[in-house]
Amino acid sequence: MEILFSNGFGKGEKVIDMKKNLLKDAQAVLNAYKKMETYQIQENVLQTLVKEFPDHKNKAAIEVKVKLLNLLYSTNVRATNNMTKHILEIKDIDKRLKNGDKTLVPEIANIKINDKTYNFYSFATKYCAYHEPDKFPIYDNIVANVLTALYADKNKKEFEKKFEKKLREYDYYVQVYDTFMKEYGLDGLTYRKVDNYIWGAYKIAGVDFEIEKIAPIDKSKIIEVEI
Repeated sequence: MEILFSNGFGKGEKVIDMKKNLLKDAQAVLNAYKKMETYQIQENVLQTLVKEFPDHKNKAAIEVKVKLLNLLYSTNVRATNNMTKHILEIKDIDKRLKNGDKTLVPEIANIKINDKTYNFYSFATKYCAYHEPDKFPIYDNIVANVLTALYADKNKKEFEKKFEKKLREYDYYVQVYDTFMKEYGLDGLTYRKVDNYIWGAYKIAGVDFEIEKIAPIDKSKIIEVEI
């Protein structure tokens, strides 16, 4: 399989063909992930909150969702009250979430606070993903590092840096994410399960999963969880 990484670099270059079907590996990680009680509680709290307040008509409910997501995921959003106001003002946000409108991510992410513009990209992907988990994959450093390990040419540092930067453009990130899922037999899973798989594989200590072998990344800054 070949994907064209467009927008000025890597155009026409082949990426890794299917070498392994990682579905069994994913199932093993997801089973282990269920034992990670702290993270399960965290997810359940946010999922319950979003289920109770799915739309964006109630300012107080939006603020609770913003604050809790920011706290539990350490997304470093400055002035969550500003972010709440920002989200509340986004036109047709509920319709766009339902439709999987990927332009919503940068619109949420980019916010001006005290005349300075911030880009809370990771927060925005998580906020959309918790409302529509089948339509928005989450961006975090672990997933980005895995995709870079798989698809960036390590012998071309300039390309690698550009690739890492391009992953912060959500349309491109989704393109690479979808390619990964198809090439490794994971396209039958939801985005949320794939995210839990990647994240869990590098967090769980004491077990070497297949994905860690094909996409080795620096785990020195990753806090591992024993199961």
